[in-house]
Parts: sequence; structure tokens; C-alpha cells
Amino acid sequence: MAYKRNLLAIIIIFITLLAGLTHAEPNDAASQFLALQVEGDPYMVWFDKGKILYSQTAYKEAVEAFSKIGKDAPPDVLDESLYLTANSMLETGNYDDAISYVNTISNKSRIYPFVLYTKAMVNLKTGDEKIAIDNLEEVSKYIKSAQAAKVNQNGEQKGQKNETEHLAHRANLTLGFIYLEKEGYTDAIKYFSAVPKESPFHEKALFGLGWTYARMGRWVRSIVFWEELSSSYPDSHYSREVVPYIGYAYTKLNAYGKAIEQNGSALTYYRNMTAKLSDLKKEVQNISRNKSPNNSIDKLARAAGLLEDKELSAGLRLYAGLVSMEEYLGQASPGISYEIESLINTSKKKRADILDDIYEKALADLEHLQEQILESSIDTTLEMVQNLRLEGGGQISNDMIFVNHD
Repeated sequence: MAYKRNLLAIIIIFITLLAGLTHAEPNDAASQFLALQVEGDPYMVWFDKGKILYSQTAYKEAVEAFSKIGKDAPPDVLDESLYLTANSMLETGNYDDAISYVNTISNKSRIYPFVLYTKAMVNLKTGDEKIAIDNLEEVSKYIKSAQAAKVNQNGEQKGQKNETEHLAHRANLTLGFIYLEKEGYTDAIKYFSAVPKESPFHEKALFGLGWTYARMGRWVRSIVFWEELSSSYPDSHYSREVVPYIGYAYTKLNAYGKAIEQNGSALTYYRNMTAKLSDLKKEVQNISRNKSPNNSIDKLARAAGLLEDKELSAGLRLYAGLVSMEEYLGQASPGISYEIESLINTSKKKRADILDDIYEKALADLEHLQEQILESSIDTTLEMVQNLRLEGGGQISNDMIFVNHD
């Protein structure tokens, strides 16, 4: 069926996104930054350089910077540099080296849960699913330990524990989708249900739960989770995916009256979404004309999130990485040298080019999404007609007909 094909495509895209395999355009400033002489503790200079280069998705240069850190560096610095080196290898498809690096990090390290997650992602990419599941299950166990460790900790440690807890939720989510794809529905439900409401991954867990019950033919449960998803996260990409299927689920239950009602709700949802998209398009057009980066990044990030566009997100990540580099260079030396000033200027030019690309792509993607929503609304109207026929006839209210006001 069409919804099964759509589900499989979404699962594949989702797992790819979890792996973080997003590549940006080559960063011209990366090699200059790598070669630049910066004063300070050599370990920390190379560590900071590596992290900034990694944030710019300049993975080759990041690996080179981290390689300058000797084994006698402070343990936390050494562990994190090895971890980020492994992630750089993962991003560039060098899976054997990625595993080699993460295997050098002790299980006593504070970042070990994150190391396990990276191992899982490498094993998923290389087809070692069983090992990946074992890694993820081990990560998921850190939820309880992270919660227990929150008591009587300072702010920095609390932040670390919160990150670990979020990672454990992410592991549960990934396990849920793995088992859903394998048709292991009981396990999928177990792992999706372990993601709490306060987690940033809750909306995706609701999406997964709804599809798991749909694949089991338990349409009442699917409706419960899909309706919670669409009401709690109306702007979510995942809500847009399931809204058309709620009415379909009611038809599977022979509840044609409820299906008609849901079709009407879906049309209202589409009408509200197209209005939001129109407003967002106007905002993006305005910041494109005014060229005001400080006031536009948040709006562009909102557009990237609404569109679930990995290229837009990658561009924004590179932009933020360049900003971090400029701030670092401004503080790295007592005076601004010619080389540093030249690199900052190169970075600023690169950021301006990135914004131009993001503006153009965001506008095109918003336009395309509006077209998709219009098509979905037409399909929903046709489904409503079918439901009315099955129910024995009736009229469609004018309030339920989608109108494109843009």
C-alpha cells in the first residue's frame, strides 16, 4: 500500500538523519585556519581548532588538528579529541578508522555513552545491525544513571547529565525505528514508549508509535498517537506526514462519519499551514532584501526546521561554525595580525555567500511545500467525497473547502 511505501522511505531518511550524515560545501577558510599560528597551550590550541573545524563540517582539517594532540594531553581533552576524530571518520565514510578511534576510549570516560552511540551508527552503516542494537541498548541504560546523578550536582555536571539522558532517549528512538523496520512491533512499542514527553525526541516517538500500531492493524491506537502528535506539534514535519492518514485510519474502522470529520480537520490544518508558510516566505524575502544576518538567522533556522531540510541545516551549521572561528580569532592573540584579519574577512565573505544560498533555497523549498500542501488538501477533499458516498451521501460545507490565499 502507498502508506507502507511512504513509511519505509521515512524510516530510511530518519535513520540517516540520526547518523548525522550531512555534508556542506567545502570551507575555503578551513585550511587557512588550520595553518594559522595561534598563541597558547598547544594542547588547547589544537583542541579548540579541531572543534571549530568540526563545527564547520571541515572533517579532514579537524582530524589533522586533533592528530596534533599528544597522548600526554589531559584525559578529557584526549578522549573528546579521539571521539570527534571518530565522528569525522564516520561522516566521511571511513568506518574502519572510526571504530578504531572509538575503541581507544575507556568505558570510564565521561563521554563513553556518546562513544557507544557513535559505534552504533558505524555498525548500522556497515550492516552490523545486531552489534548496533547491542550498543544502543547499552546507551539506553544511561537514562536511570543520568537521572540519579542529577541530585546535588553543579550546573556544568547537570548539563552533562541532561545531554546523556537525551542521548539515551535518542537511542531508544533509534531502536524503535530499527525494530519497526524489522517488524518487531512489540520491541518497537517498548522503545518508542520509553521516550518521555519532556524529551526533544517525543514527537518522533509519537510518529513511530502511530505507525507501529498501523502496521499491526490496530487503528484505534494509531489514531490516538497521531492525533496527539498533530495537536501537540502542529508545525512538525511528522505531523504533516500523518494528518492525511488519520481519516484513512477511521475508514479502516468503518467509522465514516469520524473520517469525514477528520478530513475537515485536515483541511483546516492545511489552511493554517499554508498561511504560516506564506508569512514565513514574506519574512525570508524581507531579510533577503535587507541583508540583516543578526535578525535573520533565527527565522532561517525556523524555516529549516519546518522544512526538515538537511542542506539548509548544514548551511546554518557552517555559518555558526564560521562565527565561532571569528570569535575565537578575536580573542586568540593580544593583537590582530594581518593573517588573522585576512582570515576573518574571508570568513565574513563566506558567511554572506552562505546566507544568499540559504535565502534562495529556503524560498524555493517553502514554495514547493505550499504546493505539496495544496495537493494534499485536494486529495483530502476527494477522500471526503468518497467517505460521504460510503456513508450514504451528504454535503461538503464551504468552510471545509481548502482555499489558497497566497
